[in-house]
Amino acid sequence: MNKTAKIILAAVLAVVLVGGGVFVGINWNSWFGDQPAAETAEVDDSAEDYTGNRDTYTGKKNTDTIDIPGFDVMNIKADTAQQSVNLYNPEQNTCYFKMTILLHDGTTLWESKLIEPGKAIYDVTLNQSLPEGEYEDCTLKYECFAMDEEQTPLNGSEIKFTLNVFE
Repeated sequence: MNKTAKIILAAVLAVVLVGGGVFVGINWNSWFGDQPAAETAEVDDSAEDYTGNRDTYTGKKNTDTIDIPGFDVMNIKADTAQQSVNLYNPEQNTCYFKMTILLHDGTTLWESKLIEPGKAIYDVTLNQSLPEGEYEDCTLKYECFAMDEEQTPLNGSEIKFTLNVFE
């Protein structure tokens, strides 16, 4: 091999080594560095086994669908934040629910932690009490999350309903 070929080979080898070093340096932390823990929501340990009227389920779990309970009306007491409700995650689901009750203007009345399948929330504390009246176009927002370590967001739903507040 002649001297010029050796110089060219040494230059190419130097460029490859420097490029490889830069590539490793750029990716070092993502490969070996401290990885921040995934931000995960807390499972609501106050949720209890659902004991309300349930639809009977006779088939195999379909992991491709999420059952979302819906309703037209919710009745609560006036002038108190402590309320009795019947909000649940059907037992055939294979995901967590996070539920949020919103007034028509977007005001959050209540928000749950993660609810496991087959669990329900019967007692809630609203962020504010409401005077007697009929509140139309309220929303029960369902956010669904995979039951894995990452709690990957899944499809959700928003159910419109009328909130009746009685004395």
